Amino acid sequence: MSIELYIKDEWKGPLAAAELDTFEAMMESPAGRCVSWHTRGQTYRIELPDGEVVFLKRDAYTSIKDIFTDLLHLRRPQPPCVNEVCALRLVAELGIAAPEVIAWGRRCRAGMPWQAAMVMRELPGAPMYEFLSADTPADRRRDVMRTAGEVAAKLYRAGLAWPDIAPKHFIVNGDAVGILDLARMRRTRRPVKWFMPKQVRRFCDRLGNRGGSEDDIKTFLDALNKY
Repeated sequence: MSIELYIKDEWKGPLAAAELDTFEAMMESPAGRCVSWHTRGQTYRIELPDGEVVFLKRDAYTSIKDIFTDLLHLRRPQPPCVNEVCALRLVAELGIAAPEVIAWGRRCRAGMPWQAAMVMRELPGAPMYEFLSADTPADRRRDVMRTAGEVAAKLYRAGLAWPDIAPKHFIVNGDAVGILDLARMRRTRRPVKWFMPKQVRRFCDRLGNRGGSEDDIKTFLDALNKY
């Protein structure tokens, strides 16, 4: 088994103080509050000794399905956390707000991906559906939905497929809209028309179920199609 570990220099001290400075510690740490749990992996919200909040995300294993999907598309198989690190870099290059990765690591077995972990800073703001459920003026709602549509347009124009596009993954912070949960985001050579309509339709359905109005959906789609 082989292990790779990367920690930003300025975060080595804080992560060491939190006992998160080794791959084994990231995979086994009991620290924080679990905010997402699956047999294949978990996410924890952790407050560091200096008060800053980070999120520890880890893959208990890499599924055979994920490995074969990557091989089918002629991609090097990677654990979801490593794929997300790559996606976050691509998103940052587009100027879209997203969590900052401060550490990540992976463990291979027999030359194949097995386990992985990453530590991210908190992305300030609130999920879109919380914003829409508030008593927000119509013009403010339109501004946010227009910005969200422009963010989605940037992704698709860059040839990125995002199967997990959903209102809960758009984070509203003042006039800015960022995104998170990008483990399944991929750059693809497939024409956008092959996957975008299905992904956008699913987003709109979820938006309607989480407090979005017809005007919210229309504003999002207009921005997506015009940007």
